[in-house]
Amino acid sequence: MSTVAVFSLLIGSLLGGRFRIFILPPAIVFGAAILGSGLLWHGHDSAYVVAAILVFATVLQLGYFCGAALVRARTSAYREKAAPSFDSRGFG
Repeated sequence: MSTVAVFSLLIGSLLGGRFRIFILPPAIVFGAAILGSGLLWHGHDSAYVVAAILVFATVLQLGYFCGAALVRARTSAYREKAAPSFDSRGFG
């Protein structure tokens, strides 16, 4: 279960840094389908599969939020530097 949490955190942070929020529901559905079918293939019971999917979806959202916050903080640091205007150089 911890492997699911770590990988979903990494995938969520990658998605949060790259895409908008509309990518999150399809990623949850796609990941839950793959995770559920893989766990059922390996013979786990349905309670374990549901718990793993819930952990996957929750940690994916947490990773998405952290990735988006990191990108926003990084871009706002670059935007705080004021560009020199033409008026300060005497061009206008």
